[in-house]
Amino acid sequence: MSDLVLAPPAAAAAAKSRWRILRAVAAKEWAELFRDRRLVWLCAFVVALMLAALAFGYVEDARIQREREAAAKADRELWLGQGAKNPHAAAHFGQYAFKPSSPLALADPGADAYVGSTVWLEAHKQNETQFKQARDGGVGARLGSLSLAFILQTIAPLIVILMGFASFSGERESGTLKQLLSVGVRPRDILAGKAAALIGAIFALLAPAFVGAALALVLFVDRERLSLTDQFIRLAALGAAYAVYLAGFAFLALGVSALARNSRAALVTLLAFWLANSFLAPRLATDAARAFAPTPTSLEFRAAIAKDKARTFGHDESHPAFVAFRDETLKKYGVSRIQDLPVSFRGLTLRKDDESGYAIFDRHFGALQSAFDRQDALRAAPGFLFPLLALRPISMAFAGVDSRSQFDFATAAEAHRRDIQNQVSDNIIHFARDNNYVAGPELWRMIGSFAYRAPGAGFALGHNALPIAALLGWFALTGVFALFAARRLRPV
Repeated sequence: MSDLVLAPPAAAAAAKSRWRILRAVAAKEWAELFRDRRLVWLCAFVVALMLAALAFGYVEDARIQREREAAAKADRELWLGQGAKNPHAAAHFGQYAFKPSSPLALADPGADAYVGSTVWLEAHKQNETQFKQARDGGVGARLGSLSLAFILQTIAPLIVILMGFASFSGERESGTLKQLLSVGVRPRDILAGKAAALIGAIFALLAPAFVGAALALVLFVDRERLSLTDQFIRLAALGAAYAVYLAGFAFLALGVSALARNSRAALVTLLAFWLANSFLAPRLATDAARAFAPTPTSLEFRAAIAKDKARTFGHDESHPAFVAFRDETLKKYGVSRIQDLPVSFRGLTLRKDDESGYAIFDRHFGALQSAFDRQDALRAAPGFLFPLLALRPISMAFAGVDSRSQFDFATAAEAHRRDIQNQVSDNIIHFARDNNYVAGPELWRMIGSFAYRAPGAGFALGHNALPIAALLGWFALTGVFALFAARRLRPV
């Protein structure tokens, strides 16, 4: 009976004692981190670098958006100023579709500079994106520029390693670890205190950059074009992903420090992993993805489309498919001559040829994107061991600059091209009576300019289940490793 009465107070006292130990260890770690002026100045430099990268990203993103808006306006004026001409000739004249820049590209420019931002919408063809900034900018641009994402993905883990590599090994060398264990302090309580301090330092490191990004969204996002709420959801997802990524490095540093013979061995081991994660693993994963999920070259891709298009008649009136369509149309309308049709046969053939092409383009471009998706999945799969492989696709997706976002834009641009084709073909079908038919500016005004609205944050979440699972796996794996390493600590 007495045991039952005393058990709850005893448990509460033990929990209170562990909490005091955790706070004491965390406070000691914080004090030591601030006492190391070299580390403080290094962190301050990295924060300044992140804010500078954020400011540069905003200026660059704003410049790109201004240029695209000006180009879209000029293209619209050219379209409206065509004058009287055959509608099909106007379809060949075409329009340009410009991808609006994503606000969070100021933090992670992603793949935009490498995949292009503009699609030429012309008759009979689905074109790939053009005007790749990395290609136009020369070798320096293709190597990439300093961005907030690069700093957080590559430099920030190095800072975490420098803060945590001596957490246990340093105390072992000074003898304080032996004293703590000798008086009965549990290793996992020491680990919890050190982890709390280190993760707290990570949040302090991340906070200025993400507060700056939030202010940029509030002040500069075009709320008529974009949802501010959606952008904040994307920013919160980015913050969570980077926090998990860096917290995993904190646990890794603590675990290696607990197992290493001395601080030098711990530092060398952690630096070797950092190099592998930051530079070696991405290169090897990309090569492996290309080997196991190859994509055709541009020439091969276009040749395959041309081969399938050869089965359609195009403008060839001797093609068997053209003859078959002509006979089918005459039978449908109950006449024996093209001249007796109540509508323009040329307009009907243009629409039929376009519809045949739509299925071909959907098949080839869809297969190409599926290959890109397989490559992305293969790259992200080892992300629980090398977390940068999991973090990069998550970062690009929530910033709106990944391959899936690009495909969504290209699909919307193609839908607009098809709308142009359908409208000009319908105009010819119903109004053209001979080959000299022309339409006026009223038709050009009826055909709107391209307007694109990027999908919401749920789109990024839905297409990144594997990288998210891999990143969470990294966090869990390093946490278990740190706990395992801490439990092996002995007072002697």
